[in-house]
This record gives sequence, structure tokens and C-alpha cells, in this order.
Amino acid sequence: MLALAGCGSQNTAAPAEEPEVSEPADNGGEAAGEEAAAPGEEGINWEERIAANKAVGKITYITGFNYSASAPNINVAAAIEMGLFEELGLNVEIQPGVEAESMKLLAAGRAQFAGAGSASTVIQAIASGGRIEPMSVMSPVGLNALMVLADSGIEELTDLEGKTLGYKAAFPPNFRAMFINAGVDLDKVEMVSVGFDPTILNTSNVDAITVFKSNEPFQMEQKGFKVKLFDPADYGVKNSFGLLNVNKEFAEKNPTVAEDFLRAVLKAHELLMEDATPTIAALEKMAEGNYNLEAETNRWAVESQLIVDSKREGLPLGWATPEQWQAELDILQDAEALSGEVTVDQLNITKYLEAIYDGEELIWKE
Repeated sequence: MLALAGCGSQNTAAPAEEPEVSEPADNGGEAAGEEAAAPGEEGINWEERIAANKAVGKITYITGFNYSASAPNINVAAAIEMGLFEELGLNVEIQPGVEAESMKLLAAGRAQFAGAGSASTVIQAIASGGRIEPMSVMSPVGLNALMVLADSGIEELTDLEGKTLGYKAAFPPNFRAMFINAGVDLDKVEMVSVGFDPTILNTSNVDAITVFKSNEPFQMEQKGFKVKLFDPADYGVKNSFGLLNVNKEFAEKNPTVAEDFLRAVLKAHELLMEDATPTIAALEKMAEGNYNLEAETNRWAVESQLIVDSKREGLPLGWATPEQWQAELDILQDAEALSGEVTVDQLNITKYLEAIYDGEELIWKE
């Protein structure tokens, strides 16, 4: 499998080509949607359901960020390694990707499921006409932050006026919203595209850079630098991370397959919270040498704690509210970052989680 690199990666290789993906799985007729008993109903016929799942054939999941130990990528890897997919009759392969390209491949039907690190990528893909449905959102808090050196003298965001900010690929709309909320005159901040090495912060090229809370701060601290973060959430900007998405046409033909894929992913999460070490080692093996085991272990430690801390009481893990989606949609609309119209109804898809949970308890095969 190809090992690609993307935003915020400690893997140094740049994305050079599309991941290899299989053609859409043969739906095996519409048996998966029509013949198997729907989950969540009393007396699920697991034998019938598993047979229907097997009839679909190979299923491809493309990661949102290489082989990172980030949800939901690590969850899918764990579900493969722990045999959870197999237990439900699902034949799943994992392919590395970066979220913007992963969304394109998902929309084209060249994969059945794909991960995304942020809601904005999914919303933009849907705005472009992609027939994609978000199934779950692992955390209603974002991973983005703005990083400066602790001794930079930058104490408030307005201190960036007259200075240079580095971003990766494109300037994220949520940072624009953060600056506006903080009263920063964006015309007075020079913005430049930079690479993925955070040590550029220790040069005269930039005064601040956009980062992921679970990645670059750890890298800088490992190199002896003390850093300070500005979190968009502290300025009233709502974000999320860890989205699992499905090709809409595939899910319409195979609804119980979609449900059971998500079921296995969330069961894997329960087990990962007990011990993620074997799965991170498996991800390292998949990456074939292009991996920083220590950094990825830290990534999971930070992100899994964010998931725990932000879990909505009384709701299933992965649940997003209409208000959360609207807030994220507003950020993109205000930044004129959407190529088409998107409604909250296209984003707030709860049917998959409703089908596999009884309250906050995941329904699993006995």
C-alpha cells in the first residue's frame, strides 16, 4: 500500500499519487438492505445479517490522514486487527489518503467509506456535489490551533498585526473566524504558505503557524522548544474532528452494511481506550517505515482524551447536533469557501447511530 503524507504530518513524504483503491464493492443485490433485520430492533437475526454483509464483498476505507493514529483511522485499523469486521461478515481493506482527495474518491464511488479530520472538508465536498453522508463525528471540538514560541512576545492575537503567519496548503476558514472574533485586522497580517516542518517557527520566516494540537506541539517540545497555543474554541469558533463518512449511493443500497461498519468502528473505540498499543504498532507496519511511533502514540493520547472530555452526556459516541453543524456551516459561508449550497439536513445524519445504539450502549452481537 502507498504511504502518503498530508497536513500536519510527521511523515516527511509528500502526497505524490492517488492511493490504490478497489472498484466499488459488488452490492450482492440489495440483500443487505432488504433481507437482514435492522439493528436496534428486538431479536436481530445476526446469522442472516452477517450473510448479507458477506454478499457485498470487499469494502474499501480510505484514511483521512495516512496511517495516523487518529480517529477514525485508528478505529478502522483496530476493527481489522481485532477481527471485529470479520465477526460481522465484513471484508474491509484500509488505504492511506489525505482527506481532500479521500473525499473525492469517496464521492466517485472508488471507496465505500472514508475518514476526514474536520467537518469543513466534508461540507466543502458536499457543496461540490459529492454524494457523501457523514455517519459520525468523534468529537465536537477541533484539533486546529495557532502556535507561537513561548518567548515570542505574542500574548494576544492582535499582536500578530505586522507579523507573518504560516499555514499549510490553504488558510483555514476557522482561523479567519477566530481572528475576526479577536478583533484582528487581517490586512495587517502577512500570510504565507509553509511546509510541514514546525521548526520553521524558530526562524525569521514566520512568527506563528497553524498546527494540530495532537501533532506539532509535541514535535517542538521534543526538540526543546517551549510553545504557546491559541485555540479557536476560546474565541467562540466551533469545530470538530474524526468524521467517518460513507458513499451515499452505497449506503442506500446497503444500509445494514453501513450500520455494521460503523458498529465495528465504535466497538473498536471501546477496546482502543483499554489498550491502543498493538493497533498503533499495526499502523506502523502498514506505513512500511514512514512512521514516527512516538509522535503517533502521542497523537492518540491527546485525541482520545479530547474525545472523552467532549463526549455529550446522554448521547451515543459520535453524535453531532444540528447546532454544531450550523456553526461549522456558518464559518465556511462567511468565508465564501463553499462552491454550492449545503443545508444542515444534508449534514445532520443520525440514522446510523440511532440504528446501532440503545441509548449510550452500543448494540453488539452476543
